[in-house]
Amino acid sequence: MYRLYWSPGSAAMAPHAVLEEIGAPYILERIDLSPGVPRSPDYLKLNPNGKVPTLVVDGVVDESQVIYESAAICMYLADRHPEARLAPAVDDPLRGAYYQWMAYLASTLQPAYLLYYYPERHTIDEAQTPAIQARATDELMIIWDRINQALAAGPYLLGERFSACDIYMQMLATWQDPVPQLYARCHNVKRCVGLVGARPAIHRMLVQHDAAA
Repeated sequence: MYRLYWSPGSAAMAPHAVLEEIGAPYILERIDLSPGVPRSPDYLKLNPNGKVPTLVVDGVVDESQVIYESAAICMYLADRHPEARLAPAVDDPLRGAYYQWMAYLASTLQPAYLLYYYPERHTIDEAQTPAIQARATDELMIIWDRINQALAAGPYLLGERFSACDIYMQMLATWQDPVPQLYARCHNVKRCVGLVGARPAIHRMLVQHDAAA
């Protein structure tokens, strides 16, 4: 049994989708991320960052059984359930590309979104926040253009093979506020996101996050 702490539209979307794809039993625990709402001491014991997602494995609240960081949860679940075929095997030639894309999405693309959504974290001068958001928007489109080019050989990030990378990318593509022109400009990204979103497991996740088309 898994327990996923989540909030709608957050970075919990990808781990939630992976849980749906692998078909393992799980429980959702919603965390209120509204500004000014403190996290409970019990939750901070699980994730001292106070963010989502957090995964508790097999219902055992023990340090070794608690995982946070969205990409880490996705990779852990994909490896723990190889029958779902969400990650290439360790000796598969595609394993390197799988690691590459998961790292790129989590450490290059996602931080650019955070720069846009939380500009105040990067300056002590409020007057600078519009400029920070504008720079983040430019960076986002540069990154998405690179991904779009890579997907020309698609339809997925690993070519013909669907994986957790595509789930993670699909999550980030739903964050449309800073890049409303994304699909008009990046047709390969739009195609891949459409294929991922059409999967029954992904659609079930999107419905719960109020993000279904």
